[in-house]
Amino acid sequence: MTTSFAGFDLDAVKQVREHLLPYPPSSPSIALFKDGKLVHFIERHMIEGRSAQMIAQNLLAAFDEYCS
Repeated sequence: MTTSFAGFDLDAVKQVREHLLPYPPSSPSIALFKDGKLVHFIERHMIEGRSAQMIAQNLLAAFDEYCS
């Protein structure tokens, strides 16, 4: 598990953004990787206006699909 904050560690953010292609920079966002490959990405428009429970359900479904 890793967190990267734009404007804080520029090299880390640049590297994370390369791994998130083809998605454009989005803050906030959540990415799920498996074996070093991006398998699920939640962009800002999928976070804003949704409850924490809705976002958690999205992540749980992705985890169940890709990680179990």
